[in-house]
Amino acid sequence: MPPPEHNKVLGIAASDREDAARIDEIAAKRGWFRPEENSPFYPIIQDYLAEKLTLDEATNKLCTPIDEKINAQRLDDVNFLDLWYSFLHSARRINFRERNWLTVLVDLVKSFKAHSVPGNEKYNYLYSSLTDFGMASREAHNDAPEPGRATHVEITTWANLNAFWALITGEEVFDLSLYAIWAMRDALEEDHPDDRDSTAAQKYDAYVPAAAVWATGAFRLLFEKEQDLTPTDDKQGNPARGGWLWKGKAEFSKERWYFWRERFAMVAERKDVTEETRIVAKDAIAAMERAATFEKI
Repeated sequence: MPPPEHNKVLGIAASDREDAARIDEIAAKRGWFRPEENSPFYPIIQDYLAEKLTLDEATNKLCTPIDEKINAQRLDDVNFLDLWYSFLHSARRINFRERNWLTVLVDLVKSFKAHSVPGNEKYNYLYSSLTDFGMASREAHNDAPEPGRATHVEITTWANLNAFWALITGEEVFDLSLYAIWAMRDALEEDHPDDRDSTAAQKYDAYVPAAAVWATGAFRLLFEKEQDLTPTDDKQGNPARGGWLWKGKAEFSKERWYFWRERFAMVAERKDVTEETRIVAKDAIAAMERAATFEKI
């Protein structure tokens, strides 16, 4: 049975308002991880994206209050999670096809990371390590769409967020490459039969766009990455494990990469998925072919 907010979300998604406004309201209804009501960071990021602030001005506005708390030895007063939820929710509101604007947002993360605390450089690690960014991203990763219930707006929003993570990873700002495996596994490494909750097509429609943006946003890094992630301790989890269709190791490898490409090709030929799903699958294939071309240059 759908959760009580589901019908309200359907109404929001069907409205003719701008995507960003619908995303904001759906985020509140679904309880997604997002900025606090009176976040000091979110308005700065939005002003920067609206070109009301330059990169340097936005960086200064974000960092100066943090620097002041560091110098006053009040580090516990810095809400780094709210900072990163502000970035992540901003990414949700940028369509994954508007890569130039996602890059603008990534540039602000880079500038924040490079910031130095004036006169107190020993605390620069708080910026260079992107304190709590990994934690915030892991929490936001729980806000994935549910096949059969997620609206088109929610599916696109999830792809938008993954596109941001892919650029962050591809430009080596912060390593979230494991998220690529999770996206590919959900979309491409399972057989996706019809069941009582959703059809196979609905599963592909929900999962493939988020997987495709990893192929387009971080294709060079992911293509070149060779890493065996098989746990060395039986007590460890196995986050890089394959889905039912992947018979290889928990790894980044050329074999797994080409398997993903074959599966994107299968999706691109399915008649029961949406046209958008077929298009993003074809975009992913093209990016993966470019990755192989770059290697040969």
